[in-house]
Amino acid sequence: MVQPRPDLVIEDQSLPGIYTPVDAYLIRGELHVFFLTGEYDRDDARLLAVIARYKSRGAPICRAVFLNAPDQGEVVRWLADRRPARGRVLDVGCGAGDLLLALRDDGWSVHGVEPSPPGAEQAREKHGLDVVTGRFEQAALPDSSFDVIVFSGVLEHVHDPLGSLRRTHELLAPGGLVAILFLPMLDSPEARLFGPRWLALDLPRHLTHFEDTTFRLMAAKARLEIVGRETYSRRHSAPQLVGSLAPGLQKHRFYRAESRSSDSAGVRARVAPLAKRVAFLVATTAAKPVTRLASAAGSPSLSSYFLVPVAKDAD
Repeated sequence: MVQPRPDLVIEDQSLPGIYTPVDAYLIRGELHVFFLTGEYDRDDARLLAVIARYKSRGAPICRAVFLNAPDQGEVVRWLADRRPARGRVLDVGCGAGDLLLALRDDGWSVHGVEPSPPGAEQAREKHGLDVVTGRFEQAALPDSSFDVIVFSGVLEHVHDPLGSLRRTHELLAPGGLVAILFLPMLDSPEARLFGPRWLALDLPRHLTHFEDTTFRLMAAKARLEIVGRETYSRRHSAPQLVGSLAPGLQKHRFYRAESRSSDSAGVRARVAPLAKRVAFLVATTAAKPVTRLASAAGSPSLSSYFLVPVAKDAD
C-alpha cells in the first residue's frame, strides 16, 4: 500500500470533451501532474496553456499520451463465457466508455460510474451512455440491479479497495458477478525482477499493490468468493513485460512521439516513431511465449478475478 496516501487534488476540466486530461497528486507537499491526452496534439494551444499553468506552480510534469482506443475483446469474451444471458453491467471507473461500448455491442445493458467529470460527460454526450459522475463509494446507484460489476484496471487506484468490494453486495442482483480485471501481481517474478522499474508499479497512481494471497484475503473480508481467474491478457501481459524491460518501448512513449511529428517534419522525424512501433510489435511478439509460460506456471504478472457474494449465513 502506498504511504503516505497521495491526494488527487485536481481533475482539470479546461480541455473540453476529453477524458481526464490532467490528474494532479499532492505527494509530500509536491505537486505531480500527469497529462492523459488523446484527442489533442501535444502542441495544441489549450494543452500548452494547461502545462504552463502547472509549470508556473513549480510542478514536476509527467505526461503520457494515449492515441489508440484499447481492444476490449478479451473482456467481452470473459464476461460472455460467464454470463451467456448477458444482463445489466456496471463499469466502475468507466472513463469515456470504451469498455461499455464494446459490451453494449455484445448485447449488454450498460451503465457506468466515473469520477472525472470530463470523462463522464464524454461518455454521455459523445456515446449516449448511462454514466453517473462521482466516486463509486458515494455515487447514487440503484440497489440489487446489476448482474455484473466490473473494475477494469481500477481497484489498485482506489483509496479504499475493501470498502469498494463490500459495496458490491448492495448493488448486485441475485446471482451477480464481480469482475476485478488486470490486477498487477506484486509477488510475480516479473515484479521482483524489475523492482522500481516494473511498469505496473505506476507510482503514485497505483495506491494499493496486491499479491494473490493478499487479494484473496481482502476478498474473503468483503465476503466475496473467487469462482474464476484469468492469468494471461493478450492486451496487457506482453506489453507490460516489454515496457519494463525497455522503457523506450512503452506504448505511450512512441504514441507521443508520433503525435509530435507532422506532415512538414523531416523524414527522420517521421520514420523514428514508426521504427519504434515496429520494434514494439517485434518485442511483444517475442515476449508472448515468456508471459504465457509465466501464466501457465502460476506466476502471472497480472490476474483477473471473478467473484460472487457469500451469503451472510454461509460460514
